[in-house]
Amino acid sequence: MAPQEDREPDDFIIQEAARFLVETARQQRGPAVPELRRRFGLDPKAACVAVRLANAVRAGGADAAA
Repeated sequence: MAPQEDREPDDFIIQEAARFLVETARQQRGPAVPELRRRFGLDPKAACVAVRLANAVRAGGADAAA
């Protein structure tokens, strides 16, 4: 069996993380990046991508389900 490789998280996980940020008030979840790392297993780079997507959704420039 081949050794397990570290993989980039897929777009679906990042979209779900962004949706979580949009739908969950900061007072309920705390700081975004640590919460996304804990809840979705994202690395810091992927967590930042999710934050950027959530901000775009809030601004009306993206759809987290797209």
